[in-house]
Amino acid sequence: MKQLYSVVFLVVGVAAVPALADGHGDHRGGGERSANAVKQMDANSDGAISFDEFRMPEGRDAPEMRMDVNGDGEITREEVSSVATQRTQEALARFDEMDADGNGVVTQSERRRLTFNRMDTDGDGQITKSEFKEARKDRRRMMREQGGHRGQGKGKRKGQSETQ
Repeated sequence: MKQLYSVVFLVVGVAAVPALADGHGDHRGGGERSANAVKQMDANSDGAISFDEFRMPEGRDAPEMRMDVNGDGEITREEVSSVATQRTQEALARFDEMDADGNGVVTQSERRRLTFNRMDTDGDGQITKSEFKEARKDRRRMMREQGGHRGQGKGKRKGQSETQ
């Protein structure tokens, strides 16, 4: 049941993104961004966007279309289910990695140890300044690849296996 709610939340969330995406990356105030988006789409300059004037953002990999596994431009229920199943498996693999003692519970200490070990790339039990800087760069790179959202995207962290 939780997985169903997660899938529904995911689909609804990504379906709402394109409506706001024309201003993505534009860091001006929200009101100005919205006014600009309306102005760009309002072909007859009546101050409103009709369905005929409304368009999806061009030149972007719209989040919901990432679920279009076969690339045919349409999303099927099976494709959404496949993506949700894959993400669930990846999340459970990450959980299993964090659950060092295998008791089915991830403690703050286990999370801290995993994070420390990822940053300590030479495994000497110490995080040097250069390892810390590299970990920060890796984190920023991962966030960019994932569109700035935790837990989404295809980016892998340094030291992360394919099953994580």
